[in-house]
Order: sequence, then structure tokens, then C-alpha cells
Amino acid sequence: MNCPHHVAWLIPVRHGLHQCIQCWQVVTRKDVVPKFEDLPPEFQQRWEAHEKDGQPARAAAAAPKTSAPPAAPPAAVPDKT
Repeated sequence: MNCPHHVAWLIPVRHGLHQCIQCWQVVTRKDVVPKFEDLPPEFQQRWEAHEKDGQPARAAAAAPKTSAPPAAPPAAVPDKT
């Protein structure tokens, strides 16, 4: 049986992807029913915003860190009691 990936069965998952809760496959715009172009503008905007949210996380993880390493903690002062 082939899952139709109806938009009511889709949930946003990590990295800007969407997953069908019926078959658990990751789906793209071209896989959904009804066609992505036929969906309301609000739905399309939410989809696009979620996709954009996932992209910077991958880019940030791949980018080299430019900040200085954290300073060492201060030395412990011995107790004079």
C-alpha cells in the first residue's frame, strides 16, 4: 500500500524536515496531498519557515568556531582553619 502523505498527517521534525505520521517517511513538498501549490498561503509559509529554521543549524554546526576558549577556573584558595 502506498501512503498518500496527506498534509493532516505531517509533523515538522528536526533540521527543517517534515515526517508523515502514517508511514514515518520524511516527505518533501512534491510528496504531499493535496499539492503544495494548492494549499493555503498560511500553511505554505509555516512549511517554508520550518525549512529555513533547519538550515542555519546545519550551517552553524559546520562553521569553525571563532570564539576564544573559556578561561580556566580560578585556583582554589586553601582554607586556613
